[in-house]
Amino acid sequence: MTKTAAENFYDELVGPPAEAAPPEVKEEAPSPELPGRKISPRSVFSHPDTHPYVLDLALLKNFHLDWLTWLPETLFREVEQTFQTSIAEVNKLKILATQTLHVTDMFWDQWEIFEKTIWALNGQTPRLDVFQPPDLPILFAGVDIAHAINDDHTYGEEVSRYCAAVFLNENVFYAAPPLGFCQKYISQPYYVCQECEKKGSALPPFDGLCSSCAGHFDQEHPFSFKPDPDAVRRGHGKKLSFGQAYDPEPTRKRFEQLNAMSGDLAGSIKETVEDIQAAKLITAVDYMNHKSQQLSEQLSSLRGWLEMA
Repeated sequence: MTKTAAENFYDELVGPPAEAAPPEVKEEAPSPELPGRKISPRSVFSHPDTHPYVLDLALLKNFHLDWLTWLPETLFREVEQTFQTSIAEVNKLKILATQTLHVTDMFWDQWEIFEKTIWALNGQTPRLDVFQPPDLPILFAGVDIAHAINDDHTYGEEVSRYCAAVFLNENVFYAAPPLGFCQKYISQPYYVCQECEKKGSALPPFDGLCSSCAGHFDQEHPFSFKPDPDAVRRGHGKKLSFGQAYDPEPTRKRFEQLNAMSGDLAGSIKETVEDIQAAKLITAVDYMNHKSQQLSEQLSSLRGWLEMA
């Protein structure tokens, strides 16, 4: 069976399977950390709730940029020997996801890599053998974490369309920050030509002209998708009106109203389309903010250790 791009990509990170070596017996091995227990310098790598940004910062400060080129078995062995600690399995996933964000732009351009990395950044095991779209809270938190680690990229059309599909699958028509990059693919703008009454998509590569009246497909090379210069010169294809298949404004307004309220929102949310969508967004943003607060607390408690590292 042909492997997907995600499987091939992660195979390159992990490398070919090797003969399993007998487990090394370590003296005084640290006991596994329990979720909810406060993270200390000793438990940064063993605690399952350690934020990916904290792991990234610890690795960069101790190994500089060298660790970005190491294979997983080398990297994990160096961490265990340097810090005299074990590594939680979820943290191994977070570390590989963080490494991905530093060494390639595939996360921003290919939906398969984006999907699996989003799950890993949230401390969840991605399934490489199946389509595994995240829900909105996982999507919001993952994008926010990725931005904290590497904010030097813009999202390509493929990933933007993928995120829009996640929103539409949840019946949510407004992409609150930081997901605004996919809004136009959620709204699905269209045009109606006043000359021929054709309705067409105004998404890229739309050039502002009616493809029928401007003769995009009537030339000698129709697959160039360029308008006929003569038709454009005569003014054809320019008389357009525009609309959106999914208007985000009602949901945006309601989301901002509810998000500005304090306390329990149960009594304020009505059984309307806009309120249901806004409630889903509030849940997603609250989870994202929870992850962000988690990061702030961990950076505060580990500041002295990280500065010394």
